[in-house]
Amino acid sequence: MLLATLLGLALLPLLNGWLVTPPPGAACCSVERWFSSEPLLRAASAALHRVGISVAPRQVVVGRDGWLYLGDEQSGSLSTHRRAGRPSDIQLGTSFGEGARRWDAFLKSRGVKAFRILVAPDKESVYPEHLPQWAAPPAAPGVADTLLAHTGTDLFVDTRGLLRRAAATSPNPLFYRHDTHWNTLGASYGFAALERSLRADLPDVVWPSADERRLLGLRPRTGGDLADSLRMGPWLTETEPVLMVSERLGVRVHRRHGGGEVLDPARVADARVAMTFPVRTQHDQALNARRVLWLADSFGKGMDDLMHRSFAEVVTLHWRDVHMHGGQLVRLIDEVRPDVVIVTVVERALATPAFASVLQYAPMPAHGAVAEEAAGTPQVAELVEMSGVERLGEGFRITSGAASMSFRLPQPAAGMGVSLHLVCADGSASLPVQLFWRGANEPRFHRDHSVRWLHVGDRSALVGLTTVDGRSAGEMAVLRLDLRGQGHCREFRLQELALRPSQSAVGRLR
Repeated sequence: MLLATLLGLALLPLLNGWLVTPPPGAACCSVERWFSSEPLLRAASAALHRVGISVAPRQVVVGRDGWLYLGDEQSGSLSTHRRAGRPSDIQLGTSFGEGARRWDAFLKSRGVKAFRILVAPDKESVYPEHLPQWAAPPAAPGVADTLLAHTGTDLFVDTRGLLRRAAATSPNPLFYRHDTHWNTLGASYGFAALERSLRADLPDVVWPSADERRLLGLRPRTGGDLADSLRMGPWLTETEPVLMVSERLGVRVHRRHGGGEVLDPARVADARVAMTFPVRTQHDQALNARRVLWLADSFGKGMDDLMHRSFAEVVTLHWRDVHMHGGQLVRLIDEVRPDVVIVTVVERALATPAFASVLQYAPMPAHGAVAEEAAGTPQVAELVEMSGVERLGEGFRITSGAASMSFRLPQPAAGMGVSLHLVCADGSASLPVQLFWRGANEPRFHRDHSVRWLHVGDRSALVGLTTVDGRSAGEMAVLRLDLRGQGHCREFRLQELALRPSQSAVGRLR
């Protein structure tokens, strides 16, 4: 063992001098420079990759024919693909459909002409034949199949079937072999599905022609996010499709939205940088003088050229950040005044809490919720307990990330709607909230007896409360309001939380 250790220490400087290019300005004689174990790890990874073994199995799974797939470290991707849909996925899909419809109604009330959620496929869904045998997907409908089958709305554009059919006949891969993402050719099929979905809502929009989507050729490409995770980025090569649309693009100017700072195109091309703040892109040769608000993850990058060729101004933000900074999405809608709002989400992110928060915390119908003048007396809830909240003069301050306020009603009630009058001291545009309720004899709150919504502005309201499975809320005696400000709206004034007769209850009273 000692001899092997000494031999390894003797070889490390030789390997580092031969295989590793030092960064500019690096010290010539540092321990880190000459005794790094990185060359040995790279060599071990390359050797094991040849026999189908990954040195980082939580990050990367080595498939057949040298294909690499994402492991479970991100969103439990592989395990999620290997299981069939469950009743909880049906419930989640139903809530997604309701949230999408609420967003659609809210956006149209702000002048948006079309709203769509495009679901980009995971590589496992398009090329399952290259997975290891033990990682094959189930024969029964999977998680994403179950979710999307129960949304009950055409606001979702599911591109998975289209990509599978295209992959069966295309002589060129639609995904990178050593990366998680689709390439520009695969993304062009996804964009075509989006175009078909939007044609009815945007009849006057001119879309890129078939010639512009034509494949011009292939250029070599090294690396990929999965190859980099195996420390083999420079050693693994494949091809990058080049479409005609890329050659017909004019000048694109990228700016940081709100600040006007012109951004380096190379910096914008790096999704890890560009997705941390809203980026406004203007194109001088776009086919349509329209504005688009694009909530995209890294899969949106493959559609960049087609999106910018189609629309003169595109403001891009990652969908995970829509509730950040005091309601960033609501503020952007008012600032950008988009004609279209598009969400691009990869399949594996559908069931994650981060994406669920986008759809489940959706605005309620604007001002149309509960009849303030309805017959019957509103029941104003009395604050009885707080957790993670303290009084601050005439208002309140949030002191923890799990802030909640408990209320008691003057008497138990049923068949009521709720109205909330809450004013954020920092001028936040919106605030995600969740309301729980229980009867007088129930010992604790349950998540099935709750409702989430996005409190926009100072007032929000909703019609009669229902449980998660759609049943009437039943008797309500105690309420709990959870506040999810994500670092904003730390101070606020709570003017009123009240139950009011819903429209259906008013009809019965009359």
